[in-house]
Amino acid sequence: MLKLIPGSTLLTLSLLSPLAQAVDTPPAAGHYLTLYAVPGVPQSDDPYTWSTAGGKQLTKGLTKADGRAYLKGEEGEESYVLETLSMRWTFLVPARCWQETPAAFQSCLTLKQTASLYDIEQDAAKLAREKDQQAKAAAYVLAARANDDALAWLGKLPPQWSTQEHAKRLLSIGDKIERHIASGLRQGGPDVRQFACKAPTAYGALPQQQAVLAFQLQPLPMLHFGAVWDQLLAAAAQGNWMARLEVYYALAERKVRELSYVEQARLVQLMEWLHQREIAGLYRFFSARTIGDGAMQDRVARLAAMQGSVMDQSVVGKLLQDEDDPALVAAGKRMLDCAAAAMQPPR
Repeated sequence: MLKLIPGSTLLTLSLLSPLAQAVDTPPAAGHYLTLYAVPGVPQSDDPYTWSTAGGKQLTKGLTKADGRAYLKGEEGEESYVLETLSMRWTFLVPARCWQETPAAFQSCLTLKQTASLYDIEQDAAKLAREKDQQAKAAAYVLAARANDDALAWLGKLPPQWSTQEHAKRLLSIGDKIERHIASGLRQGGPDVRQFACKAPTAYGALPQQQAVLAFQLQPLPMLHFGAVWDQLLAAAAQGNWMARLEVYYALAERKVRELSYVEQARLVQLMEWLHQREIAGLYRFFSARTIGDGAMQDRVARLAAMQGSVMDQSVVGKLLQDEDDPALVAAGKRMLDCAAAAMQPPR
């Protein structure tokens, strides 16, 4: 008795007598297997194929009420595969078996392997992932040696890719950011009514700022290629903190499996660089992916707005316009004005 799907329906194969005239009956041999849904109950309406191990299809059909899947031999072949929507069986059928009576045929062939197609697909997916990881690791070694990728201005990369070391470094910077956020939110966090606008240059240098503004003014979704993106990278290479924050957003928005190992390493370097300079635009974007509580996200957004995040000033400022407290409304207006001023071209 063989499992059709782990933990659910069972399927049994029986070798029965030939059937003279039936759909998909091989012209020379009428041997067949019977597929059972449960013991004693033939599996009906189950598509099947009978092929050589090399993939040449010999018969196919749909089981009827009798549950029969019809077989056909191929000269010079002894390995065959019977496949349904959910299972795959591999048989060894010596040539002499096709000349035997049905009863003798049943004892002649040998079931070599049974597998669910789900398991086969999972194994194939695992193999594909392993090959992809190997290719990424090899590409990483070459890229680290050359150190000429688009984010090479962040510095040298470790010469070899190590998933364990990368995870350790990522967790380390993540813990530092979380501690910084927690410290800023003690006793309820800063009082937004005390908001005072600071120019973006108060948080760091902004060379080639026009490139950042051009990137931010793109219609959504923002393009991460082309001339505008290249100019943003050039500004980031010159140390523009707003440009580097935008590059961080672009990488962090993507799924990890879509990133090369070089990009994953650069993402951690960006997080470290931004945190060292207390660039608050990093905090809400980071916490949104690590903290699911909506109320906490609102508090983090207020903290980031108070510490110079232009994006958060815009978001929080709009929300404060709906408050009943005139002081909160006024603070929100200052945030909106501050965010708007940060979007003005440099003089």
